[in-house]
Amino acid sequence: MSFILVKLLKIGVNEAKKRHKTKKEEQKFQAAAAAGFSQYNNDQYPMSAYPTGAVPGTTMHFESAPEPMSKRAKLSFMFISALRFLQFVFGLTVIGLYGKDEHHDHSEKHIWRSQWVYALVTGFLATATAGVHLVMPFLMRRVKNASGPNVALLLPQFGWEFVVTVLWLALFGVFGKLYIGVYAVESSGSGSGSGKRDEAVTSTAPSSLGDASKITRMRHAVWIDVINLVFWVITSSWVLMRWLKSRRAAATEDVVDDAEKGNKF
Repeated sequence: MSFILVKLLKIGVNEAKKRHKTKKEEQKFQAAAAAGFSQYNNDQYPMSAYPTGAVPGTTMHFESAPEPMSKRAKLSFMFISALRFLQFVFGLTVIGLYGKDEHHDHSEKHIWRSQWVYALVTGFLATATAGVHLVMPFLMRRVKNASGPNVALLLPQFGWEFVVTVLWLALFGVFGKLYIGVYAVESSGSGSGSGKRDEAVTSTAPSSLGDASKITRMRHAVWIDVINLVFWVITSSWVLMRWLKSRRAAATEDVVDDAEKGNKF
């Protein structure tokens, strides 16, 4: 009888030890899980992100992390950035081409011709605008919580780019009328050369268009004007499409909000 009691007592003690050990392991696991969750929260929302004066029980809202840019958006950004760079370079080219002749005429005759002044103003405005668009993305990255360009500025931006596009179109019309079809020759011999070139040269007074080097340079400048016109048509169309897309998105959000409000009532 005593042997059976001793046996039962040993079994009870062993069971109690097992339960105590299991309970300790569960407490350790819960403590480790709580510590890991606290560390995760501290990493996600550091103490510096909490507002000053926050006390336990205060309801706080944290902004979600911005969504990563899609592959299509990255390609579009790279394409437009390349166009802006080309606009900047070709704008400087126009300033150099027309500025050389304007400087020479001003130093020799002390006059400013309106066509060349208009070309310089157009080139300067286009170059400055392209430079701002090149620098702006890097400045936006340095601004805290800057998720992207303001949608409200898309329409004014399109208006300005449309004005620049019209300036390029007018510049091409002015100098295209003067220099397209005019070819520079070193000698004015009437017996050699093609009929088209001789007719083009002799039909225009050389004194009004300049010497052979100037005519050649201005003919090249006209095609540079065309390239600039194409660049600005593309970027202004892109800004217009972004504005229309933002309007459609805003209209869709308004419809969804109205529907949600209707369901609540």
